[in-house]
Amino acid sequence: MRNFDLPALGAGIGLRSEHYDEIRETRPDVGWFEVIPENFLGRGGYVAKALKEIAAEYKCVAHGVGLSIGSTDPLDMAHLKALRGLLDLIDSPWYSDHLCFTMVDHVNLNDLIPLPFTEEAIRHVAERARVVQDILERPLLLENVTYYAAPSRSQMGEAEFITRLLEAGNCGLLLDVTNVCLNAKNQEYDPIEFIESIPLDRVGQLHLAGYEDHAHVTLDTHSQPVSEDTWALYRAVIERIGRTSALVEWDVEVPSLERLLDEQRAAQRLMDDVCIGAKAS
Repeated sequence: MRNFDLPALGAGIGLRSEHYDEIRETRPDVGWFEVIPENFLGRGGYVAKALKEIAAEYKCVAHGVGLSIGSTDPLDMAHLKALRGLLDLIDSPWYSDHLCFTMVDHVNLNDLIPLPFTEEAIRHVAERARVVQDILERPLLLENVTYYAAPSRSQMGEAEFITRLLEAGNCGLLLDVTNVCLNAKNQEYDPIEFIESIPLDRVGQLHLAGYEDHAHVTLDTHSQPVSEDTWALYRAVIERIGRTSALVEWDVEVPSLERLLDEQRAAQRLMDDVCIGAKAS
């Protein structure tokens, strides 16, 4: 199995409201757009029309922020039903969300809270992942998140936790390359050893972003160009998995569409260089 048996779309960018009109007017040359469903669910008018027009011209893939797969709250079936409708509307080939929890007692914490790396968490999340995939009728990719202190009560390392959870839930991995770099800095481990310890055959998509260095911690801000260490690790990942779908994230202080496309083109060039070089050898 390569790329979790999903189509390799090349490099894409996130669909952001700042760019709707320019995308519709100029039809930029970009492989695909990542769509945050929560920006569109229950919306009509201009927003719904823009999404419909863009999805008619480009491949769109949904990346959620509201699943809260690790929460002890019951899965929100109404949300999943609405989500299924949106995924069908844009013909999203898979759905991704974060390996974390965001809800406690039905209150949204507005943050991605890491899970403890425990047997109990594996069983809990795997069961919910299977339910989600049954309802959405498409593969689920879970994204590794940043953590600034090792989760309490952990019984294993992050790589083992991710590996066993993906197998138990029969789901794939959205490998956030930048988050690996950040966790490697903040938790002082080797990022190459980490990626070689996870099931790369289950990686169906990548995320690339920028971050900010502060005095004693490196923060995942999505407010900068892709960092040099992220590019280096991205190359190492592509050397191991081949062509895939790589998404450039820039969510804070969103730049011009052309600046964002510069990052996307750099991601595509690097992917092409590595994969063409591998064929030549």
